Amino acid sequence: MDRGEDLLTVTVESTPGPVGCPACGVVAESLGRRTVRLVDAPCFTTPVVLLWRKRRYRCREDACAMVTFTEQEPDLVRPRGLLTTRAARWAITQIRREHASVQGTARQLGVRWRTVWSAIKPILAAAAEDETRFAGVSTLGVDEHVWHHVSTKAPEEGGRGPKELTGMVDLTADENGQDAPMVCQALPGRACARGVGRGLGRRSA
Repeated sequence: MDRGEDLLTVTVESTPGPVGCPACGVVAESLGRRTVRLVDAPCFTTPVVLLWRKRRYRCREDACAMVTFTEQEPDLVRPRGLLTTRAARWAITQIRREHASVQGTARQLGVRWRTVWSAIKPILAAAAEDETRFAGVSTLGVDEHVWHHVSTKAPEEGGRGPKELTGMVDLTADENGQDAPMVCQALPGRACARGVGRGLGRRSA
């Protein structure tokens, strides 16, 4: 670990041991390591960089199409990712709980907007498919939101998605009668809010 004035650098590597080829299972031959630079979640307010000494291997089976491969640690970082899994979840927390923008979060991490978005998008997509997040919701709020800084172009044309969104918010109170609003779903457009949420405010589900 190297603690600088404005940066904390941590060098990490996995525990050595036999590794099987992911394609055929034959024990692979080590080809050494290469260092990969990853951005981690800040330590308090200090930016953190992980230098991962990533192991490289060669499959010993001549008939295997894999030939060479590098180790993968999904709990650390997704394949070809620049942000650690921890940094991606930290970014989502900043956006959800601290009302930070993707650009603001990217600035804190010292990376670009697209780097943060590519890291958090798969996590958000998986969460959106998980319907257990609706368990226990008895009071639902519906509201419209307009992103003034977002273009109206489609993402494939260089835009950043729809300007208008309809938000579904869990307003269920706890045993003390307090609620902590949490967004359950965000749908593109305003049709849902106009058709379902007009004059709704709060309504039991």
